[in-house]
Amino acid sequence: MGSSRDYQAEGVVIRHSVIGERDKIVTLFSRDEGKFSAVARGSRRPGSSLGPCVEMLTYGRFQCVRRRALDIITQATSVDSFANLKADLWRMSCALYACELIDSSTVEGAPNHPLFELLLEALTEIDRVGCDDTVLRFFELRLLEHIGFCPSLRRCVSCGSSLRPVENSLSATLGGALCPECAKSCPDAKALSVDAVKVLRFWLGCGLDTARRVKMGTALAGELEGHIYRFVDCVLQRDIKSRSWLARLKSESLLTSSTEVSTIPRRFESE
Repeated sequence: MGSSRDYQAEGVVIRHSVIGERDKIVTLFSRDEGKFSAVARGSRRPGSSLGPCVEMLTYGRFQCVRRRALDIITQATSVDSFANLKADLWRMSCALYACELIDSSTVEGAPNHPLFELLLEALTEIDRVGCDDTVLRFFELRLLEHIGFCPSLRRCVSCGSSLRPVENSLSATLGGALCPECAKSCPDAKALSVDAVKVLRFWLGCGLDTARRVKMGTALAGELEGHIYRFVDCVLQRDIKSRSWLARLKSESLLTSSTEVSTIPRRFESE
């Protein structure tokens, strides 16, 4: 017996586009269905009960009907509209960046529960307390992990030797860290400091709330940004449009940069 045409999806609106005067095509990233697009008929009509539920960056439950073409959203209820996030330009821009990364790194119809939980965790944290470099870098790194491209940070990806607590290097094309000797023959190897390795390993073993305990100075934040950007670009092979907007906001001092000394929770110092 075939499955019912009706189904319910719990997800976040990560993209939408307008059709005609009344409808939208909504792209959802959902817990059980993965990424999919559906038509929200009448959602642009004044007073539509569906309208607020299919706005960007809304987490909701959606009743849908399968069709040969695009599915249709027939009903929806909002679980969290992330009102604080949407009321602040920087927070909203960071959330849109996270959604663009999700959209660019996934295909339709392929559920990824850990990646869905990561997105939900990030949006909740940004809505609750705001966004900084730690939130962005943590999200990018864990996204790489959940799509199968996590950087190798324990052994040299070339010779297999354990990394020593010295300045090593990181190669996006080879997928991880290189010892000083192997780095000499790798064109895209970039210097990887001891503190950067510690932070990356720490982030791969904790949640976002714990990750924010790491206080990064300007130099370390810039190093991590460079390394993770190179990995993301190498994997996705496309331009992330919202990244340049975030850079512009930062350059205009809409986000106060941290000048605190870098610290790692003590129990991770030996890793």
